[in-house]
Amino acid sequence: MSVSVSSPALPINLLRPAKDWARFVIPLAVILTFAILFHLLSEGIFFSPRNLSNLSRQVCVNLTLAVGMTLVILTSGIDLSVGSVLALSGMLAAITQVHGGLSHWGTFGAILSFLIALLVGSSAGGFTGYAVSRLKITPFIVSLGMMVICRGLTLIVSSAQAVAPIGDSLSSVSSDYLPVTASRICLTIVLAATIASFVYALYHRKFTVESLVAYIGALLFLSLSYFAFVGYRGIPYIAFIAALCAGAASLVLRYTRFGRFIYAVGSNREAAELSGVPVAKTLGLTYLIMGSLAGLAGVMDVARVNGAVPSAGELAELDAIAAVVIGGTSLMGGIGTIGGTLFGVLMMGVLNNGMSLIGINEHYQKVFKGIVIILAVYLDLRSKKK
Repeated sequence: MSVSVSSPALPINLLRPAKDWARFVIPLAVILTFAILFHLLSEGIFFSPRNLSNLSRQVCVNLTLAVGMTLVILTSGIDLSVGSVLALSGMLAAITQVHGGLSHWGTFGAILSFLIALLVGSSAGGFTGYAVSRLKITPFIVSLGMMVICRGLTLIVSSAQAVAPIGDSLSSVSSDYLPVTASRICLTIVLAATIASFVYALYHRKFTVESLVAYIGALLFLSLSYFAFVGYRGIPYIAFIAALCAGAASLVLRYTRFGRFIYAVGSNREAAELSGVPVAKTLGLTYLIMGSLAGLAGVMDVARVNGAVPSAGELAELDAIAAVVIGGTSLMGGIGTIGGTLFGVLMMGVLNNGMSLIGINEHYQKVFKGIVIILAVYLDLRSKKK
């Protein structure tokens, strides 16, 4: 008679290979290192509530684009047109405000301008999705063509001139804040839910080093958010909108059929199609969402600068792609999370904000930022190989 003895389950599985969680450790370590360095060099300004609140407003446009780009890259695609779609959507929103008279219509006029921008972005994304999913054209070529088309249309409709200022109702998207009390309640609820999830995973022993690092990063991020927003003027509306987009996308990827379809298409498109996954529909809807988010980012950008310029969104697609890849999403598709993208966006934001605080020239900033991006991606690829 043989007796089988099973080893007790550990609350933290230390035997998981490093490649599962290194993609969380690397961005978190780099962000903390640069944040502390900039805090010291800026004589304590970097970690002030006001600067952290401004940092959150600065990264919102890139976060909104990066969320959509994460979905696209997960399908092993790419969208190079998002910067131009952002410019066209924002320009049309500004034109309706300034030349169309919607700035005098108050909140209703701001909503109409927002819907117009969203319609333009959705149309561009829908066309790209149709060409990729139905016409079987390579995403790189389609989005490259759409990038040129939208940039040209932006110059045409604006006569290559800036359009400003927009109405107060639309600019309030960036300039106004949730009240401090409401911000405290929102952040407390999210923080309590995160801690409850942590305790639940620990109690049921569904814990790994990967999830431990993820929880540490989330708690650190929420603590800094509480310190910044409650200590200054509350949560900026623009940050609240971007956070809602990121949260909704994360829930879709984690808990819905559409999210599983995205991972399946990116992992192996042929196998997914043979398994009954609606590949064409999934691709079309993914690019449609990307275009809609680009339209939303256009409104955010216009509200942030109180106007629109034809050069808006230049290289925005590269910043979004860099944030997604730094966050651990594979350019081959099928691997990645919105949480990782958030780390990538924060890294880009910390670099831009910190170097501006200590007075580094903008041209040197681009060179340094490019080096950091290459290094981060190299370290991520090296950890995956191990």
